[in-house]
Amino acid sequence: MESGEFKDRFLGLHRQIYRVAYSILENEKDAEDAVQEVYIKLWQLRDRLDDIRNDEAFVIRMAKNLALDMLRESYHKRTTLLDPDQETESDEWLEHTLMAKDQLSVVMDCLKKLPASQQKVMQLRHFADLSIPEIANVTQYTEVNIRQLLSRARSAMKAQLALIERHEP
Repeated sequence: MESGEFKDRFLGLHRQIYRVAYSILENEKDAEDAVQEVYIKLWQLRDRLDDIRNDEAFVIRMAKNLALDMLRESYHKRTTLLDPDQETESDEWLEHTLMAKDQLSVVMDCLKKLPASQQKVMQLRHFADLSIPEIANVTQYTEVNIRQLLSRARSAMKAQLALIERHEP
């Protein structure tokens, strides 16, 4: 893959990568480091990226995995520096953070089950943080249609999440 194609396909995803990384790492500097690492890995994999069907989903998954790896590494560094009394507090923090990440994974799985048009507007609204008029410019949908798609997507996701919650022990 040439650098021009790489830029066209992946540089526009910076905000989405940052949002995923920041939601996991909860630190601006670490999130920016994660974004850099994602782009380095993408560049290293550039000859194999032609087979990717959904660039955004691939990059978000990569960002999530990398951020979780960074979180684990940070946790291990912290626990080696702490005394035994502080480890309990650190363990609770990690458990809470990993639980939140699992919940994000469940939400992402529910999002994938939506129709493509609903997925697209949900991603643009909640991951890319675009306004409804901005989404209209990107998708060529009317603002009324976007609001309707968002409403239906949210309702469907709530129903899916409620179903999952009922089936968990």
